[in-house]
Order: sequence, then structure tokens, then C-alpha cells
Amino acid sequence: MSLDTKYRPRSYSDVLGQKVSVKTLKGLVRSGAGWRQSYLFAGPYGSGKTTLGRVLARALLCESPVEGEPCDLCSSCTSMLNGSTTNFVEVDAATNSGKADVKKILEELEFSSFSGNRKLYLFDEAHQLSRDALDALLKPMEENQKGTMDKRLVVIFATTEPEKMRQTVLSRCAPAFIIHHVSSEEIADRLAWVCDQEGFSYDRDALLLIADVSEGHIRDALKAVEGVASSNEGHIGVESVRSYLHVDRNDVVCQILKEDEEKALLLCEDLVSDTPVGVAYERLLSGAMFAVELGLGVGDPPPYWNRALLKESYEKYGMKLLSFAELLSSRPSRGLTSAMFKCDVLKWKMDGKLCEIVGPRVVSNAVKTTESTLTVLDKGMSVSSFSRFVKEKLSEMGVALYDQPTLGSPRTIDKGGEGS
Repeated sequence: MSLDTKYRPRSYSDVLGQKVSVKTLKGLVRSGAGWRQSYLFAGPYGSGKTTLGRVLARALLCESPVEGEPCDLCSSCTSMLNGSTTNFVEVDAATNSGKADVKKILEELEFSSFSGNRKLYLFDEAHQLSRDALDALLKPMEENQKGTMDKRLVVIFATTEPEKMRQTVLSRCAPAFIIHHVSSEEIADRLAWVCDQEGFSYDRDALLLIADVSEGHIRDALKAVEGVASSNEGHIGVESVRSYLHVDRNDVVCQILKEDEEKALLLCEDLVSDTPVGVAYERLLSGAMFAVELGLGVGDPPPYWNRALLKESYEKYGMKLLSFAELLSSRPSRGLTSAMFKCDVLKWKMDGKLCEIVGPRVVSNAVKTTESTLTVLDKGMSVSSFSRFVKEKLSEMGVALYDQPTLGSPRTIDKGGEGS
């Protein structure tokens, strides 16, 4: 069993952070108002939305809740814990998003009302529910059980994109419970406890590094601990963590931002040789923005970024880094190649300088075309046009701009296998 599954919180007391949300949820159950509305949990992936929803479901269905917490002793709690309950249903809205799927749920709801059993439904990735599916849920979510204030249908929605949820649905829910990032110190404490349970040795700084890189995603942090431990004989050290999480590649990214074009091209080749191109784009975009924030004094990059190199990059290029970040962010998520990556970097590095290099040759060959050529360069050109121009005019420089295939005929690469 993976660590993120084995150590998934079973009670509110196991949930990291989220003290305000937990206090409110426990209060609703304790006061008997838990069935009077549906619920929405919103936050980034791996932050604990679904886990918190499951704990709430157990508390609501519990025969004898203790101060708003599930007792974990009654038949309802034990059946939910061992996965044999029929009163709590999790639905993956990403694959069950249509009206037909919801119709089946409503049919089950009619049967449960007849039998007297209460049922709860948790929709994960709820923002992917279709409009028709949501419309079908609205009426039973609004109607009360006869003679009570409890709703006929209580739903727990979990989503990473709450802005896509319809207002008619939100109005039938308690105020959204926003799952906030957990501090690195808290995550490191939990990781240390897990390591103690598993018999792993560890350096505290290594656990903090994992917590920082995971950016509050506890599930990712546990997976990282498991991966590092399995490949390093049960020891979690700083260097092994840097290597496993590819944090050491961040130094190469910082060097690419700082160095001149020739050295930057060599570093690009080094980076994309063992890093998915999509990840390289993402890291370079992050590095550029961290450098801008650091230079303006409005941000502090995470500790796994080289502050000195980022600062040097800003001192050298200033706000040109912002235009570079804009270029990187405009790239599509699919069909990226290492040639595109190197070309984008070189185009930015040689902004303005390219005219100085090729200008004399253009003039000597055709004076009348110089003005139009430079005008095109100043206004900008497409990546494919630029790559052809550079290939023609700078081949004698001996700079290797392209791998195969060239930008003129890029191969399609499926990004689905790329990691972060």
C-alpha cells in the first residue's frame, strides 16, 4: 500500500491545517444541522479536499458522533472504513459527468427515501459536471425531507476550479470551504512521523525541501518520501531529494537565464537531455518570474531556487525577463520540441544583437533590403520564420540551433508522460 493511501487522515484531528474549516464542520454535525445543506470543498490537487469530504461523510452518517467527529465504532463508520457501505457513494465527475449518470443517482435517492436509509454523494472534480447533470441535482438539493429541515439530497462537491461551479449550485451549499496550503514546517513534521513509523532515517532539511517543492500538496510529499526511500536504502537525504525531485536542474535553469547566448545554448542542450521539454518550459518560466519578483523586491523565491543567480539575471536583463516569461507562457502545452525551446531562448538572448551581427552582411549583399529586414526583426516574427532566418544567416557561427526534427516540421510529442 502506498504511503499516501496508508496515512490518509481518518479523522479531523489527523488533518493538517484547516482549523477554521474543521471547527465549522464539527459544529454543524454537533448541532444537528449537518443535513440542512450541501458542501463545497475547493483547493489545489493533493491538498486534502476529498479526504476532508470523507471524514465529514462519516460524521454525518455516524450513529453516535463524538463532538462532531465520527466515532469509528458504529456499523456505519466501520462499513465506510472498510469500503463496504452503500450509504456513501463517491463519483468521479471527470468520467461520470452526464445527465444519465446523475439520473441513476436520483433513482437511488428515491429508493433510499423509501427504505429510510440516508445516502451521501461526493462528486470529485465537480466542476466537470455537465450543465444538464447539475440541473438535475438542483431540485432534490433544495427540497426538504417531510416534516424536517433536512434536505432530500446532500452532496459534497470537491473541486480544484470553484470558479467554474454554477451559482445555482453554490447557493444550495454552505459557504465554500477553501482548503489552504499547509506550511512546510507542518508538512515536514508529518513526514517525520511517517518516516518514524516506516523505519526510515532522514535529515530534517531533506523533509523541509520535500515540503517546499510539493508546495503544500501533502499527497505529493508522501509520494516523494516513498520514492526517495525506495531508491536510497530507506534514507531521506538532501542530495537524494534534490536528485529525485530534479531540483538540481533549477540551477541549470538559473544559469540559462544569466548566461550569454552561446553558453545558454549549451545549457539548454544539457537541460532538455534529461528533462521533458514541457517541464523545461515550466521551470524556465518560473525562474524568470522569480527573478523579476526578487529584483523588484516583492517576492522571495522558494529555497530550492538559487537566489544569487536569479538576482544576477535580473541585474543583467531587468524587465526584459518579463517579456521572456510572456513568450514562454504563450507556448502550447502539446507538440513542444527541444528545438523550439532552444530557439525561444536564443531569440530572447539575441534580441537587438541579431541585427548587429547580420546587418553588415545584409547591407553588403543587398542594401535596399536592409531596412525592411530590420523592420521585420524589430516588429517580431514567428518562431518558424525566425529559425529559418537564423539558420541561413548564422550557420557560419557554428552554433547548433536545431535538433531533429527542425521547427519547420516539428514532431508531435504527447505531454501526458511528462513529470514535474
